[in-house]
Amino acid sequence: MTTPCEQNYQLCPIFRTMSPEERQHVLQLADYQNFRIGSSIIREKATVPSGLWMLRSGQCEVVCSLNSGGEQQMAFLNPGAIFGEMSLFAPGPHSATVRAVTECELMFLSAEKIELLQSTDLVAALKLTKNMGRMMAGKLRRMDYYKFDLFPVSPVISGNSEATVSTPAE
Repeated sequence: MTTPCEQNYQLCPIFRTMSPEERQHVLQLADYQNFRIGSSIIREKATVPSGLWMLRSGQCEVVCSLNSGGEQQMAFLNPGAIFGEMSLFAPGPHSATVRAVTECELMFLSAEKIELLQSTDLVAALKLTKNMGRMMAGKLRRMDYYKFDLFPVSPVISGNSEATVSTPAE
């Protein structure tokens, strides 16, 4: 059964540009999991599970640990949001914890399933990867704005070709 976001790419941008048949190929390869309120889907600094997660229903939060203790909420995710995709391009520890704020249903595509999609429907795999890239670029752009709010850049000093950047107090 598909959710409204999987039927309408405007609600679910990971399927943008895909035909209904291509979407169906992706949906057939995916695994589906339900999570209770407060459950961690991925954990900061853990390396598994590795792959692309898409929120089908419910809401999640993305949090990062603070050096001083506690957590900082970095994002709030609604249906159609993706996460975990960095692990497909650069394997390594997760940069944040994603936790269910409500009861959630998620779709998961492991790297192996994406490789299988490449061998069975190359066009769908290409579109999925391109859409992932668009969504990652949007996240990076938002983080750039967030970073500049936290750490403002000092202006270039007249006569000096190097700009100075203020850094947080340690």
